[in-house]
Formats: sequence, C-alpha cells, structure tokens
Amino acid sequence: MIEEKAYAKVNLFLNVVDKRSDGYHNLEMINAKIDLFDTLKFKIIDCPDTVIIKSNDMFLSNQDNIVIQVAKHLLKEYNIRKGLEIYIDKHIPFGAGLAGNSSDSASVIKGINKIFELNLSSETMEEIGLMFGADIPYCLHDEVAIVEGIGEKITPIKTNLSAFKVLLINPKEYNSTKEIFKLINKNNIQQKSIKDLVDCLKNGKPEGLKIKLFNSLENIVVNNYKNMAEFRKDLVDQLGEEGLIMTGSGSSFIKIIDEKTSINDFITKNKTKYLTNVYNFL
Repeated sequence: MIEEKAYAKVNLFLNVVDKRSDGYHNLEMINAKIDLFDTLKFKIIDCPDTVIIKSNDMFLSNQDNIVIQVAKHLLKEYNIRKGLEIYIDKHIPFGAGLAGNSSDSASVIKGINKIFELNLSSETMEEIGLMFGADIPYCLHDEVAIVEGIGEKITPIKTNLSAFKVLLINPKEYNSTKEIFKLINKNNIQQKSIKDLVDCLKNGKPEGLKIKLFNSLENIVVNNYKNMAEFRKDLVDQLGEEGLIMTGSGSSFIKIIDEKTSINDFITKNKTKYLTNVYNFL
C-alpha cells in the first residue's frame, strides 16, 4: 500500500484571456498550494479492470467522477492486469475553487505510477491529466507557478511566501465552474496584466502581493449570484478588501495575512457560519 497527499490549490491571479474556437477559455493564472490536503491510499487487488473508491465523502465513493475515470484510464492504457482500491480521506471541500477533485486525480496519476512502477515522465503525467481536467497538470506540482492556456503550460516561479499565511473562508456552498464560464462575455470580463504580480513574486520582495491579487471571475460570480455577493460583502466588512480574493470560480475566498494580522476573533465568530481556517503556503 502506498500513500499520496493531494494539496489544495489557490489562485493568486486569474485572468480570462479569450475564448478558443473549441469553446474553452485561455487563462493566465498564478497558482499556489496550501497545506490543506486529502490523503489517498492505494492497494492492489486481484480484480482486473476494477477500481474501487472508498471515501468519507459520499460523492467520491463508487461514483462516476474524474478521479475514478483517471484511474480506469491508466489501468487500461498501460495494460495493467490488476485492480485497485483507493481510499480517499477527504478534507478539501467540493466545488470550492480549491481544485479538490483535480488534486485527487493528480495524486491518482502519481500513485498508480508508483505502485505499478510505470516510470512515467512528468510530461506524460501532465498530458494524461489534461485529458481529464485543466487543473490536473498543475496539481502534479507543488511549487508556485504561472499556468497558461487551458492549463497545459506551467512555468514555476522561484519565490518565498513563508512570511504569509492563507485564511481560507468557504461559505459551505457549491459553485459550478462550467456554469460560471457560460456567463462570460466580452462586456462583463475584467482583465489585468499578470506582469506586476509575477515581478513581485520573482524579485524576492513579495510585500506587494496583497494589492496585486486578481481574479477575472470574481465580479462575474458576485454579480450573478446573490448569495456570493452577500458572502463577499460580509467578508469585506469584517476583514477589509486588502489581500482578499475569490479563488478559482469560487465558492471560497482567501485572505493573505502576515504575522501582524489578527484573525482569531474572525474565526471564532464565524466558525459555525463558514468553513474557515488558516493554512501555510507549501
């Protein structure tokens, strides 16, 4: 039996660049991982072509989702005449803009590569991941990175974010990425240059990080979902706008904080209303 950790992804920057002829959108993102994770355990079973998912999350257990699809694809693609039982101890909330299922899928690729000694290259694993989801290729990495196109172009950034922590706030609601991208048009999308934040991260002085965060999807979500508008307003009223940003297509927001920021009162006050905790960058 082997074990893999699937870390949550957050967006420090997300620019919707344009819509492609195939219907997908080209993106510019700066992604980072935090130390919120699911744990996956892999066990070989003598049932060829069989993948059994067991989890504390009912959505994952024996359902047709990308996690089980990725596992079945690998068994078939590499002619593996064994089956697999995967237990997923789920902690990343679903539909929260944290790439939970994508990170689990990336860990499935890494886990199967190890347990069956396939010796797949990083490039091959990324290609497999992209077949099933745009976030999966990045989720195979742990470093801060620029991610472009539909997720296939990944450029690591050498930076040090150890001076910061991430306050994660989830409203206990699910956002559909597919439905939110349907709302995008040339009149409602905001865009910014990624260069300022890239320079901030690369120059070894990321103090300006908090004011350079950006997400093209945030206004679209807030303007089209009343509950998300109310959620954001509540966060701004309690925490202020600096360093506060929606991650992915929501529903989670993050606030970048440093050691001088006191948020214990916020967590105590909102611990039953929201899923909220403080995490470190990897």
